[in-house]
Amino acid sequence: MNSERKSLLKEKNTNFEEKIYYDKDLKIVESIVLNEIKIITRIKDKKFEPKNLFQLRLKSEEAAKQSEIKGLISYPLIKNNLAYNLPHQQEGALKILRDLDGRALLADEVGLGKTITAGMVLKECIVRGFVTRALILTPPSLVQQWKEELTTKFNLNFTEINKESEWENTDFAIASMDKIKNFNPSTNVFKHAKAHEIYWDIIIIDEAHKLKDKNTFRWKFVDKLQKKRLLLLTATPFQNDLIELYNLLSLLRRGHLGTISNFRSNFLINGDKRHPLNPLELKRKLSEVMIRRRRDEAVGVKYMKRIPIIQSVNLDIEERRTYAEVVDLLLNNYLDFNGVPIKTILAAHVILPKITSSSKSSIEFLENLISNSKYHTTTIEIAKRILDNFKNISMDSKLKELIKIIYEIDKIDKGTKILIYTKHPATLKYISDILKKSKMKVTEFQGGLTADEKTRRIKEFKEKTQILLSTETGSEGLNLQFCSNIINYDLPWNPMTVEQRIGRLDRIGQTKDIFVYNLATKDTMEEHVVDLIINKMCCIGLIMGELPIILFNMGLDSNGKSSSIKFEEKIMTAFLDSKNNLSKFASDIDKVNKEIKKGIDNYQQTKKYTSELLD
Repeated sequence: MNSERKSLLKEKNTNFEEKIYYDKDLKIVESIVLNEIKIITRIKDKKFEPKNLFQLRLKSEEAAKQSEIKGLISYPLIKNNLAYNLPHQQEGALKILRDLDGRALLADEVGLGKTITAGMVLKECIVRGFVTRALILTPPSLVQQWKEELTTKFNLNFTEINKESEWENTDFAIASMDKIKNFNPSTNVFKHAKAHEIYWDIIIIDEAHKLKDKNTFRWKFVDKLQKKRLLLLTATPFQNDLIELYNLLSLLRRGHLGTISNFRSNFLINGDKRHPLNPLELKRKLSEVMIRRRRDEAVGVKYMKRIPIIQSVNLDIEERRTYAEVVDLLLNNYLDFNGVPIKTILAAHVILPKITSSSKSSIEFLENLISNSKYHTTTIEIAKRILDNFKNISMDSKLKELIKIIYEIDKIDKGTKILIYTKHPATLKYISDILKKSKMKVTEFQGGLTADEKTRRIKEFKEKTQILLSTETGSEGLNLQFCSNIINYDLPWNPMTVEQRIGRLDRIGQTKDIFVYNLATKDTMEEHVVDLIINKMCCIGLIMGELPIILFNMGLDSNGKSSSIKFEEKIMTAFLDSKNNLSKFASDIDKVNKEIKKGIDNYQQTKKYTSELLD
């Protein structure tokens, strides 16, 4: 036995004996490890442990080796799917697994790709065998985007949960938090209580700042979920009150900040909800459960400007008269079968976008109205008369303006890619036919396409055609950083939808400033809405992902009575109240603008407080 092994055995206090004796002039040293003698004896007596127990021990030893995470063994499987190799994302995933046991608050600043970091954590856990059941909770507007990212980048297929019965046979589930948090007060249980019966290996929650209030059903639903690992994603762990931070971390690690009484006495100053009493101690406690990186620390991340351009469209006499008649129909003669006026936000929400989109979508709306027996004969007769007037319109003035913009963009940068959005399939077909007649190379992208067909059309746009003409189907999940021009042919009155449209271009890897063109009919309500959403909300220097936080803070991001978001309903109400009086509508929009400005200012203050505490 060599001297190195001797000293090692003695250091570890192993049962070790050494016998020395002499045979003539020869010194004999016997080194004996007593454990080895026991093993030899057991072999001699043929005493072995059961085979299944032996195999179990081998597996447990192998699992112990795997738990020593020194790197992401799954990264080679996904690196070719990722457009960019950003070190902070891999480092974050590794730290969450190695140092924080998969229970962490990922609080990177907006724009650093928290979704990708979370996906890396998830993929690594699955590859290592740590996770066989996973749940992802997101806002409703992000469910499809998450599914798309998980499929294309991580080769993971998640099933969207809509019905309670779907929980039973779904190992990899994704759901809208707003849908599944519903509570039934008559039975005193959550509608999706089956989710609480499952033991999840990992749960990932996006926009976790929505869990800041412990008294909401949203917070209580998440608290009841059984989970081994929990990953919360938010750039703003608290907005107005440090108690929000306490509530968030209570979901992550109960008692990490002590009881609420302890937290108040240790960290809160009377009358000051945002500045902690012992900031260094609070930062230390947060560092044990949180990862936070700033944009100026991230290598390879560059942010480009959004440059808004609103192009006014002058309607000709025939168009203006027809437009006024359709609006008047909606406001004054939109009657049900019994002659009762249908003056609801829902009606405005359905009809307004169609009549401001194009003559083709207006015609489609009128034809459907005429053929539907649920409307009063007066409404139907007026619709028929307006429909006849559309026969005199050969090409929309808006479409003529679109063609001018395309030529102007191409003149400045020959062959540059252009993304055009419209909300309505009828308008898309109308635009596509005219552009193709003008010898423009166009790819259409709309609902009903398979995943393979979507991929093929994006490839076609990137390599062969100059223009991608898309409905809202293309406002989620697509990565179009190779394009820097977007034209909103018609603009949704939902700023989140507009933000998602721009977000297809405004992504990590974009190398050019983004030009956001917006068509708006002059001297109509549309002109004021476009100005509000584009100039006052979506193109004022906010990073992608900040606008949803602002709307949430203002209580304007959730669904209202008509299933539109509350912001959108606010605009619709202003339209209905104005009775097509443009001055009154403009005045109401100005009030909304002031509310938004106040919300943005409050958010900037929140960012300042958050940075002071976390950075």
